[in-house]
Amino acid sequence: MAIFREVRTEVYCDICGEYVIGWKSPGKGVSRGWAAYFAREEGCTTGKKIICKSCRISRRIEKCSLQKKCGEAGKDADGTCLGIGKQFDDEPIEQCKRCIACTSFDWEEEKERLSINGKNRKRGRQ
Repeated sequence: MAIFREVRTEVYCDICGEYVIGWKSPGKGVSRGWAAYFAREEGCTTGKKIICKSCRISRRIEKCSLQKKCGEAGKDADGTCLGIGKQFDDEPIEQCKRCIACTSFDWEEEKERLSINGKNRKRGRQ
């Protein structure tokens, strides 16, 4: 009789319970630190609670001070905010473009910024 060990590492959102990312591997598996790193690359927050990308977006929309002050902005089909625009312009203002809940937010750029390769590239430029 042979003994086989398989380690499963799975990351779930603490708010909605959605599966974020996971691994099955023989032997040691993936550490909590690496699991947190890859979860951040998927758009999650990691710390005391793991919050998935969709929960982060919905929470940010609820807490938005611009929407409280100027009125509710429109929402896209996927639930992201269209942003607050100027009076005669459909383009969202700069503050909205930097918000994670806005449709114009670049998640690929954020993923590159958080990655190890992105950090190494910044160090090389300075």
